[in-house]
Order: sequence, then structure tokens, then C-alpha cells
Amino acid sequence: MNTPRRHLLRLLAHIMSLLIVLIGAAWMWPDFSAFPAMEACSMIAGYLSFLLIGLTLLIGPIKSWLPGRWTAACLSIRRDVGIWAGLTGILHVCLVLILFEGEPKLYMISDTRPDQTGGWLRLFLYAPPESGVWPIPNWSFTGVANYLGAIAFILLLALLCTSSGRAEKWLGGSAWKRLHLANPWLFLLVLFHGLIYIQSIKGEPHSFSDLLVFAVVVWFVRSLSFGRTVLKRRR
Repeated sequence: MNTPRRHLLRLLAHIMSLLIVLIGAAWMWPDFSAFPAMEACSMIAGYLSFLLIGLTLLIGPIKSWLPGRWTAACLSIRRDVGIWAGLTGILHVCLVLILFEGEPKLYMISDTRPDQTGGWLRLFLYAPPESGVWPIPNWSFTGVANYLGAIAFILLLALLCTSSGRAEKWLGGSAWKRLHLANPWLFLLVLFHGLIYIQSIKGEPHSFSDLLVFAVVVWFVRSLSFGRTVLKRRR
């Protein structure tokens, strides 16, 4: 693919990703209108990041069904969609940290305890009432969800920071590929992070179907692609 065409393709991929973000946010906003604005934005950004991560997992199977000349284009599109998944994920995390550092406190949290640590550390730690005792991990449902989210965020940052040809050359092709093969694990981490929050923290407008329907679609398409690849190799 020549350079002008590659730049045009990347521009179109970024425009389409931005449209997905804007249209998705506008579509979800009425359902979140009961929440404070910043909290609503944090949740919408989380949903959009999950959606975009899933789209990167769908592009691979779609690539395998297209003629070989589409391979480079699909890889470029997947990389740019992944960048937007990273940006929306960072926005989600930043807004949550801001909300926990000051006002307003998260409206969705229902399991607050008087011995929680201050600021955003309360997402992960409890402060025992005894003075001089180190904080202990928060192993409640919400604490586990937050740990899953933190692991997902670290992995998301690693993928985002290496989403360039320069990073691929610096890491080496095999190391770069191994790192980016973790994308399905990122999707699962975000999925379980969201499901635990939906189950233990939030009520309407949230439901399991918000995440599970799309997760099933991703699993089904990738399973079809895997089965097709296995059959082709056996012929």
C-alpha cells in the first residue's frame, strides 16, 4: 500500500472511530441522564472502550474472509480502532479517579464503608480502624472489579503505547505479536469488570445484556473464523 493511500485509509479509520464514539455517546446519553454528568461520561466512555476493543477482535476474522490484498488495510484499521479503544478507556479511568478524589462521589457506589481509605485508593484498599495498621486489600465484589479494571487498564496502556510501526520495530516482531495477542484477554477483563459492576453496584439502565450480547457476537464470529482456519489446514 503506497504512502498517500495509507494516510487516507488511516484518516478514514480515525474519522469512523470518532463517529462511533460520538454516535454511541449520543445514543446512550438519555439512558444515563439520571446520573451526574461526569459519572455518566465515565460510564459511557467505559462502554465505548469495550465496544471498540470488541471491534478490533472482529476485524481479524473479517480479514481472513477477504482477499489477501485487503490484509494490510484491515491491519491498519484494527490498529487505529484500537487507539480509540485506548483513548476512551483512559478517559473512563481518569473520570473515575477524579470522581473519587473529590465531589461528586460516585452515585452508583452502594457498598461504601466507614473504614475505607481516602481518595481513589478506596477503590482498592480498606483502612483498618486500628491506628498504625497498613490498609488491607478490598476483596469485596466491587474491589475485585476494580482490580480487574486496573489490570485491564495497564494492559490497555501497553497495547496503546505499542500501536505504531516504530514500537513494533523496537520490540521486534515476535515480542510485539505476543503482546498484542493479549487483546482477547483484555476484552475478557473488561467484560468481567463490567459484569461485576452491573451485578453488584448498578441498577437501571444497566443490564447483563449491555455487555453479554456483544461478547457472544465476538465469540461466535471468532469461533467461526477459527473453525474455518482449522478446516482449511486439514485439507
